[in-house]
Amino acid sequence: MKVLSLHTSSDRGFPRPRVESFKLIAGYGIEGDRKAGKREQRAVLLLGKATYDHLESLGFDLPYGALGENMVLDLDPHTLEPGTKLWVGEALLEVALYCTPCKTLKDRYGPDFPQKLGRRRGMLARVLEGGIIRVGDGVTWV
Repeated sequence: MKVLSLHTSSDRGFPRPRVESFKLIAGYGIEGDRKAGKREQRAVLLLGKATYDHLESLGFDLPYGALGENMVLDLDPHTLEPGTKLWVGEALLEVALYCTPCKTLKDRYGPDFPQKLGRRRGMLARVLEGGIIRVGDGVTWV
């Protein structure tokens, strides 16, 4: 399992810009990200490639980052229970909770988009141990 894409921004809006790497800080989040330091259990939004595959099957041609995620993985994080710990690159994350679709998605992609997306928005995680994460890094369960 691996990281397919990384996204972060100090500004609001979607799609979030793609980056090749970023630094995670324990108890804080992604260095320089607009949501860093606000809510520890919502520090990083993990999304699976399966979400984009689902949306493509419905006719949505969206780039990675279009849903506001920080990481796109080649595994479906919706299969992970809260409390699951993952090593991603140099960092240790703990899956905290399901991310509900926000009003911004509805405004950008249409009033029925949240229903089409379903429960595929991603899983939010906290940073237990910081480190650098790069596109292509491995993802392993603890």
